[in-house]
Amino acid sequence: MSVAAVVLGPGRSPERSRGGGGRPGSASVAAVAASAAAAGYDELIVLVAEESEAVGLPESATVLVDHSHGGAAAALRVAIDWAQREGHDALTVALPVPPGRAAAPETEASAWRALLSERAHPVVVATSAAGRSGLVRLAAEIWALAPLEGDPALLLGARPELVEELAAVEEAPPTPTAEEAPPTPTAEGGEERALIASLLGREPAGAYRVAVRGADGRPIVIENAPFLDDGTPMPTSYWLVGRREAEAVGRLEAAGGVRRATAAVPAALVEAAHARHAAARDATIPAAHRGPRPSGGVGGTRVGVKCLHAHLAWYLAGGADPVGRWVADELRGELTGPVAAIDCGTNSTRLLIVAPDGTTLEREMTITRLGEGVDRTGRLSEEAIARTLAALRAYRALMDHHGVVAQRAAATSAARDAANAEEFFAAAAEVLGRAPELLAGEEEGRLSYAGATAGLDPAEGPFVVVDLGGGSTELVAAGEDPEHPVAVSLDLGCVRVTERFFTSDPPGREEVAAARHFVADEAGAALVAAPALGTARRCIGVAGTVSTLVQLAIGLAEYDRAALHHRLISRREVEELATALLAEPVAARRARPGIEAGRADVIAAGALIFGEVMAVLGHDEARYSESDILDGIAAGLLAATA
Repeated sequence: MSVAAVVLGPGRSPERSRGGGGRPGSASVAAVAASAAAAGYDELIVLVAEESEAVGLPESATVLVDHSHGGAAAALRVAIDWAQREGHDALTVALPVPPGRAAAPETEASAWRALLSERAHPVVVATSAAGRSGLVRLAAEIWALAPLEGDPALLLGARPELVEELAAVEEAPPTPTAEEAPPTPTAEGGEERALIASLLGREPAGAYRVAVRGADGRPIVIENAPFLDDGTPMPTSYWLVGRREAEAVGRLEAAGGVRRATAAVPAALVEAAHARHAAARDATIPAAHRGPRPSGGVGGTRVGVKCLHAHLAWYLAGGADPVGRWVADELRGELTGPVAAIDCGTNSTRLLIVAPDGTTLEREMTITRLGEGVDRTGRLSEEAIARTLAALRAYRALMDHHGVVAQRAAATSAARDAANAEEFFAAAAEVLGRAPELLAGEEEGRLSYAGATAGLDPAEGPFVVVDLGGGSTELVAAGEDPEHPVAVSLDLGCVRVTERFFTSDPPGREEVAAARHFVADEAGAALVAAPALGTARRCIGVAGTVSTLVQLAIGLAEYDRAALHHRLISRREVEELATALLAEPVAARRARPGIEAGRADVIAAGALIFGEVMAVLGHDEARYSESDILDGIAAGLLAATA
């Protein structure tokens, strides 16, 4: 059974507004709403007369703004209409509090909790020592009898046979002792607490910690303790307190964001997210705790999508929340936070996650051989797609862990050549939330150039970048306009050349000669088409093949980014490695320290390609860069979210 809590203000003809802090509001309405939120209802609905009254409300609240001032009965009808659309089975309503009345049950979370359970009568009124309160539970079967105008409480006297009373005020739950209190940090200092209070629109009522900060140090998300200072359960673990972020989500909600998120994210995934959130929160409650406990999932919600603020807050704090992820994607460009770049290449699938200040948070590479057999069949194999999707799922988990606010996934040579690339894109979109972009070779080259040269001294230039991939090799030079480098994409890469020319293990002399002739011809044609490629002072090599060759040249058994980045390698060293590797069977290459098992069968072709390209471009040495297309993509994402 789905039960919603309703806090009434005068209203009719509502428009949707965001719940939670940011606008000044009525202290009494805010207090009642806070008690309702703590009770664990499936949805909290608050009717206000003006948007300015929505400040201080819980972030989980659905706020309906009515500008008609039509009275409490009209407001109740609006709430009922909303509840019917949302599929609720009952409402617990806090009717307007008469002026001068003392503290009432509607400000007690225990009273709200008492009315959660189904009763024998369709109308249940909470009572206290002072008599009946304004807190009433209405089952769906009675909604049609609610008055259209005047005082909604008239329903209680008109049909007394439908009404029962319930003593709803319990003793306040005991405050957890020091021994059983969860280890939740408190706010940091008076200035920080004052800032949090200004962002919330009220003083924090419990312990919290800042879970996410902006690059400037401002709080964006706070994590709440599972209990307020007075022992009241706090179901909302994460609050979005960043003003910029909260306002962006508010605009999204006002534009129908909750409805769109509900349609976009499968219900089973939402249900699983609520369960994960509840389990994580409950794990912070000591086993010895007795008394009321927080309930519900994200934002205290048990079913469906109710509060985008709460979903985004948990996602930004590292929660695996598909709704929060959807919100972040919808607000792409409006949020500041970590960004992710993914390269679905022919031989490997790679991930880079960077913080807003450019610090690398994750850099991962998995050999997936997406382009296996594409040169021969023109199609991506089911096995290759499955391997790549497995890597993407692992990367998606890392992106969720860091609360990535923008991502760009690129697919390159293998996908360009495959007739069934759309099949892979659709499957990848299910994992990532958006399909990879199919980059043209020239765009791939420009992004590689931006990444590879970003950390170099311009005085060493001009540069030519050789991005040696599995299916293609991009040659990029600054040309006359460094902002728009000249790029040529060649259909030769370590996987393509291996599959096309090397049928023996190790390859025979004629196979090697044919491959060498093919590479030299392709590189020579590129130089004719783009003479700027031959005017560079410094050759920069990027990607896994060049990294492996440098590692072999310096005798590095284990990968060490710091030892490899910007290391020089001579053409003589490359050619000697090519000769040695081409003479070895794959098993012998695999036994060499420094060669990954998934690269052993294609590294010989890669060495041949790099040596021939260096010779055609006229370079006796090259500088290897660990920064490449991923860094170029990430830099663009950061610039767009600044």
